[in-house]
Amino acid sequence: MDGFDSLYQQMDSQALLERHGPSLVADAKEILQQEPMARIAGTILLPDSHEAPEFRAALAKLTGQTIPEGLLVGVCPRAMLEPLLQRRVAPEHWQEEAWQAQQRLPVLVATRDGFRFGFFPLA
Repeated sequence: MDGFDSLYQQMDSQALLERHGPSLVADAKEILQQEPMARIAGTILLPDSHEAPEFRAALAKLTGQTIPEGLLVGVCPRAMLEPLLQRRVAPEHWQEEAWQAQQRLPVLVATRDGFRFGFFPLA
């Protein structure tokens, strides 16, 4: 991958966070209103990302439904992303104490050549 491909993927992932972040936050707030101590995360997976097939399979198993091909945007249990978060991101950016309500929504953007996280306040 040359430098320009990397640059464009970074720009694309930022644009995806800006485009889908507000709706993911709205969905998260709705879920947390019903279940205040839930731990959730957001996902934006491009169809050609390496993570997409594994993530689709996990979601299909979790929901019992077939997950369609294409761009995948939605919320999921945060436990699905925690191994990546723990390896890549300092806990103060996304983790709260067990007794606290969730303060930030971590969002994974997976592209063909990698992934990045965005973090949105839920207050």
